[in-house]
Amino acid sequence: MKIIKTFEDFISEEALRAGENSKVVIDDIALDSGSTIKAAEILGAITASMTDEEFKQYFYDNYGEAAFGEGEIDQLVKIYNDKQAEDLEAEKEAEKEEEEGAEGGDDPLAGM
Repeated sequence: MKIIKTFEDFISEEALRAGENSKVVIDDIALDSGSTIKAAEILGAITASMTDEEFKQYFYDNYGEAAFGEGEIDQLVKIYNDKQAEDLEAEKEAEKEEEEGAEGGDDPLAGM
C-alpha cells in the first residue's frame, strides 16, 4: 500500500490553516533570538486581536521587543493582514449572496 501525501502535507507537519476553507497557511516561526512561535499561538493571537497593533503588542508583551529581528514582526503582521483580508472577502460574498437571496424571495412570479 502506498501512502500519498497531498500538497498540504508537504508544506509542514506543524503548519495550520487559518480556517477550514482558508487559503492562509500558518507555520511556526523561528526567531533570531532562538525562540519559536508556534502556529497555533499565531492563529490564536489573530483570532483574539481586533487590530494589527493589538496583534503586535501581544507578541511584544510575550517575547519582548528585542526578541524580533529585522522583518520578523513584519512577517507576523503579513499573516494577520492576509487572514483579515480573507475574512473581509468572505463577509462581502456572504452579504452579496444574502442580498441576491432577498431580492429573489420577494417576487413570487420571479421564477416564471
